[in-house]
Amino acid sequence: SRLPKLRLPVLATHSGLAAMADQAVILARVAERAERYDEMADFMKQRVEAGGALTSEERDMFSAAFKNALTGRRQAVRIAASVAQQENAEGREGNSELAQGYRSKVETELRGICEKALGLLESTLVPSASTSEDKTFYLKMQGDYYRYAAEFADGEARRSSAEKATAAYASGMASAAELLAAHPIRLGLALNYSVFQHEVLKKTEEAVMTAQTALNTASSDLANLPPEMQNDAVLTMQLLQDNLGLWRQ
Repeated sequence: SRLPKLRLPVLATHSGLAAMADQAVILARVAERAERYDEMADFMKQRVEAGGALTSEERDMFSAAFKNALTGRRQAVRIAASVAQQENAEGREGNSELAQGYRSKVETELRGICEKALGLLESTLVPSASTSEDKTFYLKMQGDYYRYAAEFADGEARRSSAEKATAAYASGMASAAELLAAHPIRLGLALNYSVFQHEVLKKTEEAVMTAQTALNTASSDLANLPPEMQNDAVLTMQLLQDNLGLWRQ
């Protein structure tokens, strides 16, 4: 089937960093359509480095680029680990070692993506955020990428990444207090923070408290949201509710 037409903005005629920023965003859109997310992330890195606050659309593109670059690799690491464990249990140590070697290769790629995203967030995007919405969005993303790094690390590296994720999520929650309780970014932060508490920190009681508090405050605030935000808010609230159902079993 034919893809719908990709409508790109006309490239501006101005020069310098502004032109570089426009060009990077256009190329990122093309890379996204082509599902070449590593390159999309590189183009969005260029956009950040060109300077100036990201628009809400550019902010979402930055997030999507790195998230999609990671998704397949996170799944690959889990599969390789499972195969290595199964092969070892069945006495095929050579096969297990090969699977472990492949897992290590993908983990190296995964760490590189996390480090690239975190470098941009910590050096530029979080410090320069001028609104509570932007700051909350970037702190949530910072927490997420330290969480991803912690998921596949061991020992001191895992502990360090988990501590940095905790700090970023906590700062994000403080910033989010200035947003409406049902704002999708505030709810998304609470969702991811609670998942981190449950899966990485193994603190299920704290995860339940984070998720339940977010649900309780958002429920009474949903009607105050702009209509265009309400669907995303309801979907995130449902995810919080689903997690609570699992964690309380």
